[in-house]
Amino acid sequence: MARATKHLNTNALWADVGVRKLMRLGLTHVVISPGSRSTPMAHAFAEAAGLHVTVALDERSAGFIALGIAKATRRPAALLCTSGTAAANYLPAVVEARLSATPLLVLTADRPPELRECHSGQTIAQNGIFAAYPVWAAEAAVPGADLTLLRHWRQLLVDAWQRSQGPLAGPVHLNLPFRDPLPPSEPEKGFKVPKGFDPDSFTAGTSFKIGPGGLADPQTLAGFLPALTVRGVIVVGPHAFEDREDGATALRQLSRLTGWPILADGAGTLRGDLAGDASLVSAYDFILRDAKSARALRPDFALFVGPLPTSKVLRAWLKETDLHTMQIGRPGENVDPTHSRGSRLDARLTASSAEIVRRSTAYGKAWQAAQKAAAKKLSRIVDVDWPFEGRVVSLLDEALGPDDRLFVGSSMPIRDIEWFYHPPGPGPEVLCNRGANGIDGTVSTALGASLDGKRTVLLCGDLTFLHDSNALLSAYGHRGDLTVVVINNQGGGIFNHLAVAKSSRFEQLWGTPQATDLGKLCAAHKVRHDLADDWSDLRRLLEVRGKGVRVIEFRTDREADAAWRQKSFR
Repeated sequence: MARATKHLNTNALWADVGVRKLMRLGLTHVVISPGSRSTPMAHAFAEAAGLHVTVALDERSAGFIALGIAKATRRPAALLCTSGTAAANYLPAVVEARLSATPLLVLTADRPPELRECHSGQTIAQNGIFAAYPVWAAEAAVPGADLTLLRHWRQLLVDAWQRSQGPLAGPVHLNLPFRDPLPPSEPEKGFKVPKGFDPDSFTAGTSFKIGPGGLADPQTLAGFLPALTVRGVIVVGPHAFEDREDGATALRQLSRLTGWPILADGAGTLRGDLAGDASLVSAYDFILRDAKSARALRPDFALFVGPLPTSKVLRAWLKETDLHTMQIGRPGENVDPTHSRGSRLDARLTASSAEIVRRSTAYGKAWQAAQKAAAKKLSRIVDVDWPFEGRVVSLLDEALGPDDRLFVGSSMPIRDIEWFYHPPGPGPEVLCNRGANGIDGTVSTALGASLDGKRTVLLCGDLTFLHDSNALLSAYGHRGDLTVVVINNQGGGIFNHLAVAKSSRFEQLWGTPQATDLGKLCAAHKVRHDLADDWSDLRRLLEVRGKGVRVIEFRTDREADAAWRQKSFR
C-alpha cells in the first residue's frame, strides 16, 4: 500500500488516493512510460509498497509489456504515459487487448482543458484517441481537494476496474488532466487536505473479484445442442479457458456426452492437457487438406468454444459446409468469421461434478483413425537432419514442461505450432497475440508475461523480433526468465507460401530480406545472444534458465523450408 505522507499539493493527494484505491481493487503491476505530465501518478506508483513497477522508454513496447503482464496474471495491469503523442503509441496494444479480451487499464496524463486547442506543447486530442477499441473510456475531473471530487475519482477507478474485466473484458482508457504543480515536493499556495481526511480509510472497501458470468456444464449445455445423433465437432480456439484443468475436464466430459471429437488449436494448452484422450484431434489441418477426407468427415453441427483456431484450412472447411453452429464464451461478441448459421450462448463452459459415460459413434471413430494416420505423416515431415523450421517445435516440446510458458509469435511460428505441436502429455501454458494476429509488440508482450516469474520461451521469426527490438531497452535488469528463440531466415518466410512468391518483385515487397547482425544488436543492449549451430546445440541452449533475457538465434533457409512444406503437404 502507498506510504503515509504529508501532501504538499492537490495532485499529490489525488494521485495518492488513486494508487491506494487501485491497489485495494487488486492492482499488482504498472508499466510507466517516462514523462512530465504524468509525474503525480508515476511518483505515487513508485512509492507504493508491494506494487511491481516497470519503466519502459518506448511507449509502443510499454503497451505490450503491460498486455503480457495482464495475459499472464489474468487481471488488469495499469499503463501510464504523459500527454501528447505518447498515448498514440499505445494504440496497437489497446487493439490487441480488445480483440483478445485482455483486461488493461490505460491511464493517459493530459493538459487541463484551458491548455487544449491552443498549441500548448505536448497537447493533442486524447479523448477518443483509441476510437472504438476500449470497452469503456472516460475522462477524470481536474484534480481537486474537495471531498466531492475525491469521491468522483475513487468511484471512477472502481468503475474502470470492473468494466475492464467483464462481461465484455478488455482495455479501459482513463484520460487524466493535471494542472501544475506536478512534482509532489512542490508546495501549492492555498492547498489544504480536507479536515480529518485519512487516505487509507477513504480508499478502503469495495474490493471485489469479478465473477465469470453465466456458467454452463456439459449436461446443461447439452440441452441447447441438437440431437446427439447429429455428426458434430467441438472446435476450440486459443485462450478459451482461464482455468486449464477445469477447461480440459469440461471438454472431455462434453465429448464423452456427445461422442463428438475435439478439434483443439495448438495455440493453447489443451493439446497437451487432453493428450491421450481418444476425443482429441490435433492434426485436423493436415487431415482436411485431403479433399476425400474433408468430404467424408463433414459434420452437421459445430460447437465453437472461444475464438476459432488459426488454421485457414479448418476455417475454409467450416465455411464451405455452411453448417449450423453455436458459439460459447466471449459474452456479447461474435467470434465466428465464417458467418455460419449459428447462435450464441453467452456463458462459460465449466466442468460437471457428475460422472459421464463415454458415447461412441462411427463419426468419432473416423476422426480417431484420421488423427492417427496424420500424426504419423507429420512426425516423418519433421524428422530431418537439416534445419527445418517445423522441427524447432519438437525441441520446444521436449524442453518445456507444465510449469513453463510458451509464447508463440505470428506468421510461421503460430502455423508451425498448429501443424507440428502434438505433445504426448500436459505441456507448457501457451500464450499468443491472436486478437489482431499482428507481429506488433510480440517481444514486449512475452517480456511482460515473464515478469510473473514463470519460465517463458518466445518463438518468433527474425522480422517479428526486429520489428519490436526496442523491447530490448527493457531487458536490462529484467527480473523474469525469458528466452527468445529467433528463427532467422532473413526475411518474411510466410510469404513464400503465397501466390506472390512467383512475382518478380517478391523479394523487394514481400520477402523483405534483412542482414541485421542479431548478435551485435543484442550486445548493444547487453543481452546474451547465442547462435545455435545445430539441433544438439539448440537443445543445450534451451536448458539454460534463470533471471534475465537471453536470445537464441537459429538460422534457416526460407526457400528450402518452403519447398519441403509444399512437397510434404501435397
